[in-house]
Amino acid sequence: MKSLAEALKGVSDHRSPLGKRHELSAILVFMCTGMLCGSRSLQALTAWGKRQERALLVAMGFPRGKSPGYGTLQRTVSGLDVESFESALSLWGQDILKEQGRGGLQARALDGKVLKGSAHGELPGVHLLALLAHEVGLSIKPGEVPLTTNEHKASLRLLEGLSLTNQVITADAVFMQRDVCQMIIRAQGHYLIVLKDNQPDLRQTVHDWFEPFPPS
Repeated sequence: MKSLAEALKGVSDHRSPLGKRHELSAILVFMCTGMLCGSRSLQALTAWGKRQERALLVAMGFPRGKSPGYGTLQRTVSGLDVESFESALSLWGQDILKEQGRGGLQARALDGKVLKGSAHGELPGVHLLALLAHEVGLSIKPGEVPLTTNEHKASLRLLEGLSLTNQVITADAVFMQRDVCQMIIRAQGHYLIVLKDNQPDLRQTVHDWFEPFPPS
């Protein structure tokens, strides 16, 4: 199984080879590690890097043992190929979960959230959708809900192409749709989705199925 550093070497590098001091994969490993340690801004990551021992920085991919500065982090983030980065993380996460989940059912949560602080004036916030692994708190496959659609439609694109063998997808009522359930089943998965009164006919049908048969 690939390490995180090996997986991130597949991320497209937008930078010019001229004057490049650090490998992109090393910077991304640095940022991921710093965020896992509680750094939530570029300033915090810069300060965190200055506190780390040389041996750790060398292990991350910085041969001189010196962490990247604020300007380097800012340029990296501003030009990062987000889709390539998310794809690399997603594949790495799926490999980990395959190793951990051999022989048993695994729970996955399908959920959407509006990114905090992303709304500006009349512009709506960035609406994200992700499939999350309960046991490790890892996003297997993140995505965005376009303004022209909703979580239901966006989930079809998110689930497309995934292998869901031995996986139980949990979700709220917005995903209680025939096409979503059929896609999960076709991918060899299972689902546990909330059904509420917003679909009264379907709710009554399910209720009738579980109603005890009258005595003969």
